Parts: sequence; C-alpha cells; structure tokens
Amino acid sequence: MTYDPQTFTSYELGWQLHSKAGNQQFQAQSYPEALQAYRRAMSLAELMLMTAKKERRHPEAIHAYVIACHNLADNLLKLGDLQTAETTMQQAFDQVTDLMYATQYSRCLRMEASKALKMVSLKAYEFYQHLEQPTKAQAVFQQAADQAQKFFSQMQPQSLSV
Repeated sequence: MTYDPQTFTSYELGWQLHSKAGNQQFQAQSYPEALQAYRRAMSLAELMLMTAKKERRHPEAIHAYVIACHNLADNLLKLGDLQTAETTMQQAFDQVTDLMYATQYSRCLRMEASKALKMVSLKAYEFYQHLEQPTKAQAVFQQAADQAQKFFSQMQPQSLSV
C-alpha cells in the first residue's frame, strides 16, 4: 500500500472542523451539540493516529488525539458524566504511554508521545483538582513523571536525534 497524503489531510481537516464546531457549541453552553461534534472529532483523531502509526508519518497526530480526548472529557464533565469523562482522560494517558514504549513505531512518533505526556498529565491534574480529588491529581502527576523518567532512561542517545 502506498502512502496517500490526502487521506491524512482529509482526516486532519475534518478533525479541525469538528473540533472548532465543538468549541463554539461548548462556549455557547450547548453541551449536547458540542458532544456530537467532539465525538466526531475524536473519531477522526483516532483515524489520524492510526494512519500515523501505519504510515510512519505525521507524528503530530498524537497531539490531535490528546486534544480530542480533553475536549470530549471537558464536555462530558459539563454534562455531569464524570465516569465517562474520567475514562476518556485515562484513555488519553494510556494511549500516550503505550505509544512511548511501542518500539514498532517511529522514534519521532514515540518522542511526540513523550511530549504529549506533559499535556495529558497537566490536564488530568486539573481534572482531578476540579473534582476536589487532590490525591488522585498528585498520583496522576507522579505516574507521568515516573513514565517520562523510565522512557528517557531507556532511549539510546542516538535515538534522541531525528
């Protein structure tokens, strides 16, 4: 199978469109409508990430995926669905950490995942602080720090160059 840049680009444009629509609905406090847009954006972000893994291109796809998870979780929180919001936050964390250690993927994608870990952990920290669960907030932050330390200690010095 040959690489088709239009496939990724179409996913990315759709993701941007639905993310923007979701953000507009979210800001207007139209949370059910925002939920629909964010779910579409999430589906497209998943396709972007799948394509990035398969084609070994577009390492930035992990960031779109993480943003999609965060937008969806924030909206679910506004709708009072705390369990699904937490699951969505955990999904982002798990995807990032799994990708960091998945040696079958490009080093560039794995390094982008390590960068995304910072955003994921900060968002999860804020999420649990908002829910007045400081113990969980601190635990997530510590887990992310441990994962980052482990990841970078396993990388060979030549792996850090592109």
